[in-house]
Amino acid sequence: MPTQYGNSRLSEAEIVRWAASLEVSPGVAMAPAVASAARGRRPVISKVPGPRLDARLHGGSATLEQLQHVGRALAVLHAAAPPGRHSVMLESLPWNPLPLRLWSGLSSTQRRLLGALHRDSALRHLGSVTHTLLTKGPVWCHGDARTNNVVVDRNGVPYFIDWECAGLGRPEADLGAFCGSLITDALVPMDAPHGAEAQAELRSAMDTAAIHVRAALSAYRGAGGAELNRELLAASVGCCLLARAFLRAAMTGRDRIVAALHSIGRGLLKDSERWEAIDR
Repeated sequence: MPTQYGNSRLSEAEIVRWAASLEVSPGVAMAPAVASAARGRRPVISKVPGPRLDARLHGGSATLEQLQHVGRALAVLHAAAPPGRHSVMLESLPWNPLPLRLWSGLSSTQRRLLGALHRDSALRHLGSVTHTLLTKGPVWCHGDARTNNVVVDRNGVPYFIDWECAGLGRPEADLGAFCGSLITDALVPMDAPHGAEAQAELRSAMDTAAIHVRAALSAYRGAGGAELNRELLAASVGCCLLARAFLRAAMTGRDRIVAALHSIGRGLLKDSERWEAIDR
């Protein structure tokens, strides 16, 4: 049985060592082993050569088998006896108005996005409630289970890295982050101009995203993953997409991808039935 550490937050090195002891399949660990861990610093993991999963998705070299492996890995993670009792830390939008010193540091597009969010009291309430629900749960979560935190080795095996946010929460926290990043990764390569060509490209990207999401979720469920609340999962994905839009807006302004992420995220958060078009 894993050591129980009480309510104090574990170090990332302790969490990674624990995660590396979990096997997704015989002989295949969930996380790379810790090579060294100096006090007060992030652990150095054993080298896993190869690009991260988001780079593979952008380049078209990711496989459905790799996405299914990640789904099974999350099922194993959520079924494991938690190594600690502290809550997961999740990426979140500022659901409440920001102090002026923080507001002034945002890009003009980020200010417009937050302004729209804060004027929509229903959306802001849904987002805040979703974030709270996701951090109140019994399973051990990675906390930042996006595709850029999955590295693929030369044999095509994915491993989770960057465990500093891990803790107890709802399984929909990890699945929402992963599915949201799959949707984001499908949208990122879009480069068609405005008009009919752009609309066709968006439909194609969402078709690709749906295939990827279904592969990961079917593997999660097939591996005995925790029962998922579909409404909460839809809201979790919606929050992830809104956060991705906000962060991307800091670098690009309001481009087509920011607009798509914001629109899809807002739609999922307000109407969970829209998720059925993807997870069916």
